[in-house]
Amino acid sequence: MLKLTKAVLLAALCASPAYTADAESNRPKVYTDIVACRALADAGARLTCFDAATKALEDATDNRQIVMLNQDDVRKTKKSLFGFSLPKIPFFGESNAEQEAEFKQVEGDLAGVQSIGAGKYQFIVKDAGVWQTMEATPLLLKDGKPFTIKRGALGSFLLVMNGRGIRVKRVS
Repeated sequence: MLKLTKAVLLAALCASPAYTADAESNRPKVYTDIVACRALADAGARLTCFDAATKALEDATDNRQIVMLNQDDVRKTKKSLFGFSLPKIPFFGESNAEQEAEFKQVEGDLAGVQSIGAGKYQFIVKDAGVWQTMEATPLLLKDGKPFTIKRGALGSFLLVMNGRGIRVKRVS
């Protein structure tokens, strides 16, 4: 059984980089059709190609087969997902290293602070959900106080206020 487990883990480790490289180079057909139009030498044929390809792209976006986001929308989406355990996927068109580098922390002012008993609190982080302290804290959490939530070890998160940290988790 141990040999089977090792074989499965080895296969998964070997397959992950291959999947990532394939997914990053695989573009939607409507995109590759537009790019292919540039290769046409005849101006009339190129214009006809572009017209057909852009119409196909417009139809694909109208039917939600293709979704386009600008960089600000991507950043907002990443911030809204901060605190959740998500698999590393090339969803945002970035390598794993680029995904790891961004949003290691969020900063802001506390909002909607509620005591949930036993010295624990629940609070809202603008654009990043609802959080709870995981242990009783001597820190007094109040609306409007500045904070930073940082990624900790082993997928944990720390709420840092006035140089002191406390473990927190995202609840929604």
